[in-house]
Amino acid sequence: MFCRNLLPQFKSNRRDQFVIISDMLSFAITGVKKTELMYKAGLSSAQLQKYVRLLFRSELLELSNRKKRIIYVTTAKGKCFLETFVELARLLG
Repeated sequence: MFCRNLLPQFKSNRRDQFVIISDMLSFAITGVKKTELMYKAGLSSAQLQKYVRLLFRSELLELSNRKKRIIYVTTAKGKCFLETFVELARLLG
């Protein structure tokens, strides 16, 4: 959740789509299970599915098998997105 801390203007109860995406990608950098991602990002199951589909289509998130479990992992393109998002937040801040 390092991105949200850089954007004080987004600290309202309603998060911007880019903040939600950046949160999800930052949680998934080291790999995370679906349920864990849902709880950490503070999303409902339906919201999670919406964002996961978007992130898969955009090639920002991928699936990986670890110890016979499906894990969501941020791709290299997703890490680039996060770096760009953080830089934009710094410029705005």
